[in-house]
Amino acid sequence: MSFSWLKPSKHPIIVAHRGSSALAPENTLASFRQAIADGADAIELDVRLSKDNEVVVFHDRRVDRTTNGSGLVKDLTLFELKKLNAGGWFHRRFSGETIPTLDEVFEVIGGRVGINIEIKADDRHEKALNILERGIELINKHQAADFVLISSFDDMVIRQAKILQPEIATGILYSPLKNFRLSIHQLMKRTNAHIFISARSYLKRIIVSNLHEKNIKVGTYTINDELSLIRVMKKGVDFIYSDNPAKIFNMRHLKNKIGVMVSLSNHDFLT
Repeated sequence: MSFSWLKPSKHPIIVAHRGSSALAPENTLASFRQAIADGADAIELDVRLSKDNEVVVFHDRRVDRTTNGSGLVKDLTLFELKKLNAGGWFHRRFSGETIPTLDEVFEVIGGRVGINIEIKADDRHEKALNILERGIELINKHQAADFVLISSFDDMVIRQAKILQPEIATGILYSPLKNFRLSIHQLMKRTNAHIFISARSYLKRIIVSNLHEKNIKVGTYTINDELSLIRVMKKGVDFIYSDNPAKIFNMRHLKNKIGVMVSLSNHDFLT
């Protein structure tokens, strides 16, 4: 596979948010396989540590919302997490889905698409850095540095990632509540991240333009409808995170509202 977060061959890159999470249960192998079938250029996933220090793919602090279990991820061993039904909440046909490990994700889809690993730790720097270190061990094990992006809301994680593995692409997730002491310029200078990732509501065209002038790429989430797509495309973003990549690709008729057609994956798209 030839994929680069830093030198993408297409514009924009479509990233499946927690996989194709509109069509399959989020952060499961089923969702990641669906994303590949939908033509996504990359997938985004979230990682946490189990009680026994295994890197598991899961978004929430607690397992309650997306499994048939209860409790904090950090209080459950991998064996206990693997016993949970991670797909039945979405639809009974996914009842066989379990919580995957990052190791399993690399085994199943590594090299087929880009992978954005978001480090979760609920504002605890020490925990986040521990997840980062374990994650980098797995990245090296699977020789995945070329197609992985490490992202986090925790700027310390991004700074440490560049120390531990300088060649890996990094992205800082922006939150005005978390980063209220720093301007966007200060945040990017502090982290030296390659990519600025923000909710669409915080992005303005001038912000994207200023970041591009500094050779920083821009991603935005979560784009699932025509109006949102039109707005972010006009701002010139580089990465679009969507729960439903297939739907985004099918919005080819928007060319009349935005502009020139370009090739994106196997689809005609917009720029």
